[in-house]
Amino acid sequence: MNICASCNSDSVVFGKTKIKVGREIFETKAEHCEKCGHVAIGPQLQAEIDKWALGFSKSIVELQPYFSEAMLNRVTDLARMFNLSKSEFMKVCTVFFLLRLTRNENFKTLRTEVIRRAQAKYQGKREKVCVPIKYQLFKKVDLYTRVWKLEYEANVMEEAVQFCVAILDHRAQIEETKRQRAALINFVRSHAMAS
Repeated sequence: MNICASCNSDSVVFGKTKIKVGREIFETKAEHCEKCGHVAIGPQLQAEIDKWALGFSKSIVELQPYFSEAMLNRVTDLARMFNLSKSEFMKVCTVFFLLRLTRNENFKTLRTEVIRRAQAKYQGKREKVCVPIKYQLFKKVDLYTRVWKLEYEANVMEEAVQFCVAILDHRAQIEETKRQRAALINFVRSHAMAS
């Protein structure tokens, strides 16, 4: 028997096991710990999980970000402006943030400054919202969480929404923020037309 990387017991066996992926369960044969249930997911097993999870047309993961009431009110107003639900608007902001903004050479500085501005403007007691997402978006969120060493996947959506709301609200003096604001408006509009 091998030693479990999670609980350090010598209870690792090969056999049928279940892996929770969001709200769904992936069943397979793999090495797993009989004591704690930990499954070491290598590249081959990850590829099997990805193939299986990408086959779902429904959302199988639910992020639970926290926002202040003021931020949620602003998100609701902006979502209405683009004819989207609050949840759809948050997902579009997250996709824009991950696919467009993270590639910007000034991203780290821009991210820090803009999110700081949003947090200062939209203060108050925070409440949890539930936003179901599909596996493909979850994979990107998970990667960003690990790269930026965030505590939870929901933190990515929190940052993305705060960033997007701030650049939509702010008639920027920074030229880069002006460009990103225009790009975000076009991105959200094109998504709203498609849905």
